[in-house]
Amino acid sequence: MEQTGFDTRETENRRRSVINFCVLLVLFVIYALTFTIAKFYDMINIVYSCAGVVNFVMLTVLFFNNAVFPGKSHDGTEAVPTVGAGPVRIPDIRKEKGLELYILAAVTVIAGVNLIIVDSGKGAFFVPVNFILIWYLSDKLYLSLCQLKAFAWIYAGFIVFYLFIAYPRLFTTFDNYKYNTNTAATFMIYTILCAFILLQMMKEKSPVTGLFMVMILLKGFQLSLWHRARGAFVMIILFMVFMYVIPKKLWGSRVFYTVMCVLATAGSLMFVGLYVLIGTTGANFKLPFFYKEVFSGREAIWKELFGLLTDPSKPYMLFTGIGTNFELTSFFEKNVHNAMYNFVVIHGIVVFAGILFFIFKRLLSFRMTVAKNAVAMCAMCALMAVFFESWFDVDLIWADYALNLMFLLCVINSSGKGGPVPEKDEAKEL
Repeated sequence: MEQTGFDTRETENRRRSVINFCVLLVLFVIYALTFTIAKFYDMINIVYSCAGVVNFVMLTVLFFNNAVFPGKSHDGTEAVPTVGAGPVRIPDIRKEKGLELYILAAVTVIAGVNLIIVDSGKGAFFVPVNFILIWYLSDKLYLSLCQLKAFAWIYAGFIVFYLFIAYPRLFTTFDNYKYNTNTAATFMIYTILCAFILLQMMKEKSPVTGLFMVMILLKGFQLSLWHRARGAFVMIILFMVFMYVIPKKLWGSRVFYTVMCVLATAGSLMFVGLYVLIGTTGANFKLPFFYKEVFSGREAIWKELFGLLTDPSKPYMLFTGIGTNFELTSFFEKNVHNAMYNFVVIHGIVVFAGILFFIFKRLLSFRMTVAKNAVAMCAMCALMAVFFESWFDVDLIWADYALNLMFLLCVINSSGKGGPVPEKDEAKEL
């Protein structure tokens, strides 16, 4: 029997989703090994520092598997390839002249050239390139509902294993782990937020799921305080505020949603400036439950980095960034401690502008999906919590957490393409 165009399209969708699932599964295995086996963490982050390279290879596979652009349907009209949309001609990626592909290619080249100009460590290339690839693919990367549930179950199973088996073993003595307790807390909270997707999927069918939601959030809250990890604490508190305090209908408001996107990105840079300005006054106080003061050194790091970026003797660095071959007097480690500021300082304003283009384009296109779909909104709340936590850290762009970012974006994208069923009381556009 002759296969119709629609059948061909469905077969192609299944093939793509299976490959997507397998690639993400490989990344998950690496993720699990990294945070449960000390020697593996040491190898991938310190000895060989290959996390960025591994992510780049996996993202390249996803790029060629998912970079599907608008083509012509059989009747000659424009068609956007979505699940079940009917037969669509898939043009050759090499012949695609889309603006997004041009910007992606330009940012990739500029990032590489900038690092050569400033004689930087070349491994820094993978930070902006991997990040922009994730956002480029974020409206194309699709998993079926069954695959989404399977991956959510994997996250949930892993966090249970980690909390009750791996965690007690890892933190008995210092020799058992390679990352500090602050990283452990942030990793646990980020993983909990990804596992929370499963509970949100199950909530409509099983009201008792609400009890597990409360339990897992309380556990995360307790662990962040136990480790005195400010970043992890802020992440889980913000998630709860976004998820349960802010009215759901606001997520459909163009004004509110746009403001949130601006604050998550450009607001991060405004926070840096304000933090440094207040820090120079000498005002300070201790945070309750934590061992550090509010101004504990980041203001000095950010001020020194800005001085390097705006060095009058090297005016080109504002466009190229300063790279990674620099030394700080204010801190022993080359850590910018702010995701958005990291792109500006290390890679320059041109690369930063290209990254902002993709972030805004994707987030704004997800607005109505988030407003109408409870699971998508849960993923967006988790994503926004990480964005705002990255005002004073780099977890949003850290190579070891790239899988989490991809998963959350995949949940939102797939929810708008036949994924989890929307809530009965759908939000209307405001």
